[in-house]
Amino acid sequence: MNISKKFKSNRIFRIWMYTVSHSTLILRSEKQYFDVDYDFNYDDPDTTIDLIFSAVDFISIPDWFDTLEIEKHDDKFIFNNNENWFVKAVFCNVGKYSGENEDDIWHRNLEYDEVINIQ
Repeated sequence: MNISKKFKSNRIFRIWMYTVSHSTLILRSEKQYFDVDYDFNYDDPDTTIDLIFSAVDFISIPDWFDTLEIEKHDDKFIFNNNENWFVKAVFCNVGKYSGENEDDIWHRNLEYDEVINIQ
């Protein structure tokens, strides 16, 4: 697992899942499919990226981002340098996945190719 102070991406991310019982929020940037025309092509179109926030206490973000920058300040993860967009959580991991079973996130057993911990 890699550790970073920031995460930045020019991809589209959407709120993908929130579970109250596990206090977990997931934002996802889906991979791009060869049979779909996109306005903007990702550098790594065969990769799904998940942002997994654990021990979430508060959420104040829009439902999607067309670019994303996250940085941790104390107990908040601030989005796009906007103090009003944040998630109050203990952990944030960025998981990159290039396989075909990205729906395994629903069963909470998706194994990522690379994981970055934002601290």
